[in-house]
Amino acid sequence: MNPRLSAIMPLILASATLASTGIGGIAAFRFRDKLHLLLGFSSGAVIGVALFDMLPEVVAIDGGAAHIPLAALGFMAFFALERYTAMHRTADDLAQREGAGQQALGIFSAGGLCVHSFLDGIAIGAGFQTSGKLGLLIAIGIIAHDLSDGLNTVTVVLARGNSQRRAWSWLVVDMVAPVVGAATTLFISLDGLLPKVLAFFAGSFLYIGASDLLPEAKLHGSPKVGLATATGMLAIFAVTQLLR
Repeated sequence: MNPRLSAIMPLILASATLASTGIGGIAAFRFRDKLHLLLGFSSGAVIGVALFDMLPEVVAIDGGAAHIPLAALGFMAFFALERYTAMHRTADDLAQREGAGQQALGIFSAGGLCVHSFLDGIAIGAGFQTSGKLGLLIAIGIIAHDLSDGLNTVTVVLARGNSQRRAWSWLVVDMVAPVVGAATTLFISLDGLLPKVLAFFAGSFLYIGASDLLPEAKLHGSPKVGLATATGMLAIFAVTQLLR
């Protein structure tokens, strides 16, 4: 690959999340209840990236195994971010709350999701600083789960009584955030921090897949969700084998 193209690949792939996040946001306006299979597939893909590539990559780095506990920190950090911003309250529960205070909480929740998306961009850049293969796989996982991010951003803003115009505005911010995160890594070397950063994001991916995407997909009760999740994991496993 052309060195110049290789240098900007994190930015190019992070830009692909614009479409993924946007589609998820539009779906929140139109047909959220039909997304359970895609969410199930995304869950398997995100978990697969963490298990089949990110964690093995950390262990392969000299002394990297010592940083595996940081995966637990990444898992708990994203759990705390989700709990603190009340990202995933049900729409029915949220719709019962009214007033300016609730509208502000919806905006705060959307802000938390945008921080999450910014960190996704950092993860893509960190992956490419390790290897092209790892960066590509991380990007695939993020593109898959950003569908849910766009959907949740719109849902939480609307459910707190905010206008559609405001929901669209926050969707745009969420779409741009991963690109900004990836662009940041073009100017900052994570060299000595790479095993730590990768372990942290492996934990975050496990949380996103197992505790965020999959439960939301299972709300629909379809037995096909499990098959979609397994398909997502197998797809990532196959890609890791092909890229060896």
